[in-house]
Amino acid sequence: MTRFNRFAALLGVALVSTQAHAVDVSFTSGAGLAQSYGNTYTATTDGLTVSASAWSSTGRANQFAQAALTLTPGVGLGVCSSQEKVGCTAKNFADALGNKGADDLILFTFSSAVTLQSLSMIQFGGDSDLSLWAGAGAFSPAGLKAGQMGTATLYDNTSNVDGIRDVNLASFTGSYDWLAVAARIGQNDDFAKLRALTITPVAQPVPDAAPWMTMLAGLGLVGFRVSRRRQI
Repeated sequence: MTRFNRFAALLGVALVSTQAHAVDVSFTSGAGLAQSYGNTYTATTDGLTVSASAWSSTGRANQFAQAALTLTPGVGLGVCSSQEKVGCTAKNFADALGNKGADDLILFTFSSAVTLQSLSMIQFGGDSDLSLWAGAGAFSPAGLKAGQMGTATLYDNTSNVDGIRDVNLASFTGSYDWLAVAARIGQNDDFAKLRALTITPVAQPVPDAAPWMTMLAGLGLVGFRVSRRRQI
């Protein structure tokens, strides 16, 4: 019975759901990112893979079309649209996530469902308002206008001093497979690069321990009886 008790205790520990912890995914390294329309940046942290792609409303009738994702080491992710051309320079913040001339968007997709915690960015040009969307299931902005993506959650920057900003994502209360971040739709003076994203993987459900413990108790009783018979 002693062995059974130890085994049951170990199983009980194994069946307790581990608490999911927040994952910080940085976008400030990766000088080897090749710029081309439709390119992606992928990072895996603690078993969770995050992929980023760039889009801009340079398609027909201001529909989102693939753009080139930029990565400035030590700074973060930005966008070069087809109007700005691949390899656009930092002049007039052309390589940032911006909305001057066209609305830029960066789409993050996750290998498993997450809850959203915070977004870190660096502001350029005195303003960095954002429009944000999140959802479950597969998603692509290709061919969509901003108004067809649903109601955006708005981040209003309150300082014209450039620097790092932390965007609290607590208003997103569900679990999500993707997050889309755009320079504020409907304006033309917002510029930012995205530095990091803090997310928490959604814990997978654990089977009810009670049936397993009942089964083990029965097996333990059978084992005990077999042991007694052998001793007799």
